[in-house]
Amino acid sequence: MEPRLSALALVLALTACATDKPSQPMACEDLTRVMPEASLIASATTVASATKIGDVDVDAKFCRVQGVARPSSDSEIKFEVWIPTAAKDWSGRFKLNGTGGYAGAIPYPRLVQDIGDGFVTAASNMGHDGGEAPSWTLNHPEKVKDWGLRAHYFVATAAKTLANAYYSKPVRHSYFEGCSNGGRQAMMMAQRYPELFDGIAAGAPSQFYPEILTWLAYSGKIQTPVQGQPVLSAAKRQLLSRASHSACDALDGLADGQITNPRVCTFNPAALLCTAGDTPNCLTTSELTVAQAMYAGMRTSGGVQRYAGVMPGSEAEWDPAFGDNGRYGPFIGHYVYSKTSPPYDWRRDLNWDDQFDHIKAFVTPVTAAPSPDLTAFKARGGKLVQFHGWADPIVPPQGSPAYYNALIQFEKLKQLPRAGYDAAVANLSAAQVTADSLALASTVQGYHRLFMLPDVGHCRSGAGPNAIGGGFIEPANAQRTAESHVVSALARWVEQGVAPTAIVATKYDDKGAITRQRPICAYPQMAVYRGNGDVNAPASFACAMPAAAQLPTDATDLLLIRNSLQQRDVLGPRR
Repeated sequence: MEPRLSALALVLALTACATDKPSQPMACEDLTRVMPEASLIASATTVASATKIGDVDVDAKFCRVQGVARPSSDSEIKFEVWIPTAAKDWSGRFKLNGTGGYAGAIPYPRLVQDIGDGFVTAASNMGHDGGEAPSWTLNHPEKVKDWGLRAHYFVATAAKTLANAYYSKPVRHSYFEGCSNGGRQAMMMAQRYPELFDGIAAGAPSQFYPEILTWLAYSGKIQTPVQGQPVLSAAKRQLLSRASHSACDALDGLADGQITNPRVCTFNPAALLCTAGDTPNCLTTSELTVAQAMYAGMRTSGGVQRYAGVMPGSEAEWDPAFGDNGRYGPFIGHYVYSKTSPPYDWRRDLNWDDQFDHIKAFVTPVTAAPSPDLTAFKARGGKLVQFHGWADPIVPPQGSPAYYNALIQFEKLKQLPRAGYDAAVANLSAAQVTADSLALASTVQGYHRLFMLPDVGHCRSGAGPNAIGGGFIEPANAQRTAESHVVSALARWVEQGVAPTAIVATKYDDKGAITRQRPICAYPQMAVYRGNGDVNAPASFACAMPAAAQLPTDATDLLLIRNSLQQRDVLGPRR
């Protein structure tokens, strides 16, 4: 048996590439000799013809590498790296794919798309198998660390090492893409591993993970106080959606079936309160209470707000079973409290009054990416595209504009002594945030661009155009151009210096036909109807800077902005 390629040999190979003296490319099957950091390459096989991997069909020819990273004795990060067989088919790019929820499986559809687009591509199970079941969190803190923090580090470094060995030249540009938990992972990469990626696409990021974790349990209990018995039926949620759209659709000057800017919507669900018994067109007192609590956000029993709630226009996207199906309560019980006997009942045992701070302190070090300090990522020329649906009920969308504003305030305040910085954060006013959001956009838009999608839910669905890639829904016939696709726009920004000012989002019907397209403008700009033309065509709209009144900053916004600014030091551990 041939000896494995040593770490020293890899260093020498990399050095040779760097000095224009390339080493000999390795055959696919020989990549089992490569030893990336803390990893074992189990197999390397040439896929020479059309085949099926997982549940997806693959037509491309590539080298399929399977490995396992073990940064701890309890780690088992299963990963795959797919490498285009012919050097002419490789774009020089590498992309690592994030995963939603608790992962537990390799996202093969993303790999199939990437390999067809000329990427060296990779993904992993994030350190455990089993989809959304949270049993892997019980008495396995290292597995939680793999999932929450470090899996992508080891997969990215392994993939780059393997690509270099196969082609005898290094990756030119590296990208990361993910939505939801994948968006959290994306933010983690920018903050804690700024050297790994040139461009990062972060969709609906659950970067404030302790808050999102507890919000999902909170909203689950509000909507479904008894498992399987939601207070609001699907019909009543649709009633709320029709009412909010009726009240706020035309506020942007165009009645088109979507709410462009829900922050200026003052829809009051109390107008739907039943006056003569329960009917399909009204809300009972208990139904109204649930709706009001969803809008109000996560609060203690005394009314102290802990995190944001949903926005008007999101009602059709509310999922009363999400808290149960996502297993977020059991995650808290297993990981935070190591609870097995008696079984942890999150509806009964989780107390948002006095447990929230403990949960946040416990979970933050290995799962949260709240810091506005992107100094290292910015210094190496990194580019971050963040995007979020305004109708997202899973990860409240206010967190994304709040992070944009936190970036601005950090750039403004970072030179202050720490005492002065802390005082400025504590005294931050709503008026100042709004003014700076408009006046100081250029201080962050050189490395960060935010795109907010009207009437779009969590990484999918919604009434508005939602197909932009980046982990969001992406039909097979979608055009992946820099004008209409997040990752393509990101690549153009990184490689050509052309920053995205707008991305055209597309709505498809069930047959794959385009029904509506709209430009999604780089925040804080918004798409404005030109006054004539097809309302479903992107050319009928222009990006424009809103007036200050269109960017109201309320108590919830200040809470979220301060939450980020006060956690500027949450940048480690890395391993």
